[in-house]
Order: sequence, then structure tokens, then C-alpha cells
Amino acid sequence: MRQDIKEIYLRHWKTVWNICYPYFMNPADTEDAVQETFVRLALCEKTFSDEDHEKAFLIVTARNVCRDELKSARRKNLPLETAEAVPSPQSGTDDTLRAIRTLPDRLSTALYLYYYEGYSTASIARMLNKKESTVRSDLRRGRLKLRTFLEETE
Repeated sequence: MRQDIKEIYLRHWKTVWNICYPYFMNPADTEDAVQETFVRLALCEKTFSDEDHEKAFLIVTARNVCRDELKSARRKNLPLETAEAVPSPQSGTDDTLRAIRTLPDRLSTALYLYYYEGYSTASIARMLNKKESTVRSDLRRGRLKLRTFLEETE
């Protein structure tokens, strides 16, 4: 098990949270996904060249954890009656980030990584295993949907 997991967690928990939240729109499920992401990090034997490499690993792992959870049979078979009202997003987020979280996963992830984490389209493409042109299209579509959403809410 990694000895430096606490330091890595303190550096990157917010990024991992912001990657996971749009998948679930629920703080409890998001916390589970964040925890699973860091468990996978703790169990992994990989060494990182720098903090950016470490962060990229966590972003990809968080995305995979969320997708795996959404695909699981346990989640698919929940009766609708057990669903709770979606709580408000984590406090301390701005209105734009809340709006980004309402977009489909691929759009919200691309927008978040580009505008909030400062990654280039090439870096996002490598992380998400997509073509760079696909990432640019996702950003363009996301901006259009975001603009429409923000105009409607005003």
C-alpha cells in the first residue's frame, strides 16, 4: 500500500470529486466513487513522474470507476421508489460549475478538465482515449448547451 496516499488525496480530492459528481448527481454516490478511486490508487504499483501524471491517472481512474458503477447490475435493478431526491451539489461551487454538471458526462468532463483544470485538448484526448478533434467537438457542443442552459435560467 502506498505511504503517500494521504498527501495525494489532499492534493487531488477536489478534482476527483468534480469528475465523479456529474455521473451520479448525488453526494453519497460521489463520495463512494472518490473513495474507490483512491483505493485503486493505493493498490496500484504505478510510480508517477510528477504531480500532473499522478492527477491524470486519478482522472482516468475516477471516470472508469464511475462508468463501472453505472454499469453494475446492482445499480440497474434498483426500484424507482427507492430513489431519493437529488441533493444540491457540494457547497462552494460556482453557478457555472453547477450548470456544467447538468450536461451529459462526455461534455461535462471535457468542459471541466479544460476550463477548471487547465488541460489542453491534446491532454484531455490522451486521458479520455479520444481523438483530439472529438474533444474539441465535445467542448464546442458543451459550450453551446451550457450557454442555452444559462440563458434559460436567467
